Amino acid sequence: MKSFSHKRPVSPWLTFGLLVVVTVVYSGFSLALAGQGENALGSHPLIFLLNTLPVFLCLLLLWLATGQAWIASLVTGAVLFLLTGGNYFKILFRDDPLLWDDLRRIREGLKMSGQYEVSLTPLMILWIVVIVAVTVLLFFLGKGRPKLPVRLVSLGAAAVVLVVCFWKVFPNDLLYTRMAGETSKNQTQAYMTCGVVYPFLHSMEGNTEGYDEAAGKAIMDRYQDADIPQDKKVSIISMQMEAFADFSQYNIDGLSPEVYRDFHDLQEQSYSGTLVTDIFAGGTAETEWAVITGGNKHGDFLEKTDSVAWYLRDQGYVANGSHPCRDWFYDRKHANPNLGLEDYLFTDNYYNRYTQDDVVYDNVYFPDLEERLTEYFDTNDAPLFSFNVTYQGHGPYETEFTYWGNSYCTGDYPTEVDNALNNYFYSIQDTSHYLKEFTQYLNSREEPVVLVLFGDHKPWMGNQGAYYETLGINLDTSTEEGFRNYYETWYMIWANDSAKETLGNDFQGQGPDLSPCFLMNEVFGLCGWEGSAYMQAQREVAQALPVLHTTGWVMENGALTQTPSAAAQALMDQFQNVSAYDRNRYS
Repeated sequence: MKSFSHKRPVSPWLTFGLLVVVTVVYSGFSLALAGQGENALGSHPLIFLLNTLPVFLCLLLLWLATGQAWIASLVTGAVLFLLTGGNYFKILFRDDPLLWDDLRRIREGLKMSGQYEVSLTPLMILWIVVIVAVTVLLFFLGKGRPKLPVRLVSLGAAAVVLVVCFWKVFPNDLLYTRMAGETSKNQTQAYMTCGVVYPFLHSMEGNTEGYDEAAGKAIMDRYQDADIPQDKKVSIISMQMEAFADFSQYNIDGLSPEVYRDFHDLQEQSYSGTLVTDIFAGGTAETEWAVITGGNKHGDFLEKTDSVAWYLRDQGYVANGSHPCRDWFYDRKHANPNLGLEDYLFTDNYYNRYTQDDVVYDNVYFPDLEERLTEYFDTNDAPLFSFNVTYQGHGPYETEFTYWGNSYCTGDYPTEVDNALNNYFYSIQDTSHYLKEFTQYLNSREEPVVLVLFGDHKPWMGNQGAYYETLGINLDTSTEEGFRNYYETWYMIWANDSAKETLGNDFQGQGPDLSPCFLMNEVFGLCGWEGSAYMQAQREVAQALPVLHTTGWVMENGALTQTPSAAAQALMDQFQNVSAYDRNRYS
């Protein structure tokens, strides 16, 4: 009797062919999920190629390096699934795509995901099944691999192609804009149009694309830091208010006038205006960093980076601050010292005395701040720069029930919307109450103090802004109305009586629309200070183009436009050169 041995296929060409099929399948799933209802999968053949080529190269490199096709399939499939799924849920919850920089914030993302309802879609479940099935199939049928010399040559060739793509193809802004087409002005829509892999790799390009160091240095060399006159030094307390937005400007059915009463009273006592932030429903640190650095593009702050805090420290100020949350969010523990903020307080090193949780809210935060300021003013002669970020107001907002009743918004809304609105508006009313008390405290002090208040972004209101739609608020960012509704918050610059007398300014009136990067320049102008060399260099741009948005919108001659004039574009380029030079001059 003859015995037959069933040998597994070992042809490298068969394995290669199977990997090509796997590439198309994995890329197809990724593109299908990328659009979230949009047709990213078949929007353009080149988009398919730009998303599929990196997947193929990853599979190929892992196969050639390990000699095991099933390992290449499992690793590539898992990474691509996590990338696509992460992007899907980030857009769903925050209307913000997954960018390369988010890799540094995985811990924050995992922490925040626990506050949202994350459930796999049927397509995601099917994809997981396919990944497992394909990996098993390749384990049995994908045993073939080239001989070692061929593997090494092929590995080198694939690596060269990958390097060229990373160097020339993925960073190409003109190509990306052409692929995004009409959606190119909206980061999220452009991302959904272009897939996941390609826009994710495009986001690696960094914040110095097109940076002309010589041009930035030439402009900065015209200026020198100006000293603040000794008799004009006042303490500055800056406070970024988490997700605090003024919904009274909309016709919200049933919104109680009590919700914003204290807030509006404070506006009347302040120099106030509209802040046009670069973010929506998340990304708090982007506004925070724009204010303190005076730039709208940021690095990782792993090295000393110029900021308002460093300038004020050189002028004899003490610079510190607080955020009643964990120090690893946005890596503030390492970023803040490099931005000149010493002795910064977090839950980890201070607020844990008040709570066993990650955060404290305004009922603890503001009384504690007053106590610390009293101690500081009673024991120090140096003026203070205190840069603070609150937490109360952070979404999502409970939809199953209300914590404090439903009298804050009595309109006829679906139950989950009604509950979320009442929980949010209570938070606003409560914060406004503490802000009013805080200004009363500062007015009781003899020390001159200027208080800078601003909202960081619009709040989360349902997945993909669903509650905004219920409220009839237009979020179409291709229109000026929708753009403003999406990105606008507010700022207030308030001074106690002592500061008004010291600086000869009543700090009242209507201020211009501003990008966050120009806010501190506005504060310095009200104080009558020239400021640092960088602030002087950016002032011409701030006065001519007070809103410079990262999506391309700009305020020119008092009007928002997506098509700036040649003169405006030159000023924008000048600003980015000066900003990048200033951001990198210590490195």
